[in-house]
Amino acid sequence: MDYDKIGNFILEQRKAKKLTQAKLAEKLFVSEKTISKWENGNGLPDTNILPKLCEALEVSVNELLNGEKISAPNYENKAESTLLELQTAKEKSDKRLLYSEIMICVVSLVFFLTIIFTSILLCEKGYVAIGITSMVVGFVMFIVAMSFAIYIEQIAGFYVCKHCNHKYVPKYLQVYFAIHSGRTRFMKCPHCKKWSWNKKTIK
Repeated sequence: MDYDKIGNFILEQRKAKKLTQAKLAEKLFVSEKTISKWENGNGLPDTNILPKLCEALEVSVNELLNGEKISAPNYENKAESTLLELQTAKEKSDKRLLYSEIMICVVSLVFFLTIIFTSILLCEKGYVAIGITSMVVGFVMFIVAMSFAIYIEQIAGFYVCKHCNHKYVPKYLQVYFAIHSGRTRFMKCPHCKKWSWNKKTIK
């Protein structure tokens, strides 16, 4: 997806509608800086703002994401191309998220073990209060890090039901409390209502 092309398209359509950045920003309840960022190709509008932007510029979402006006005969092909690009972008984003989950788990585990080892040494040397406090703080920080890692796992990609192959994104607490082996978790499928070991996938 060409952010520069999309940015230029937003700029052209805004000027064609005789809207200043301030006026467009006012319509969308965003800042002028945000409009400038889009027009300079430094990002895309959030999905909740995208329909409002398209309405203000009188273009379709498909046209905006392609950065050009699309004639009727080419519209369907362009729509398919846009969907494929969005899917590819999501898969890449999910891969990065799952990689960051691994890094968070490894770093937090090393940090936690270091804190525990240090706390034991402090207790042996007579600094019991400091040692216990360090241990508690380390434990709390480890739980927070693990909770964030589970959140990343929950939102990245999908889980696949072993029974019906249904892909779904479960609720956070369902993932948090599920028995698991790596990223395969024992959960209830919302489609077939059966319990099974559901594997994480990004496609």
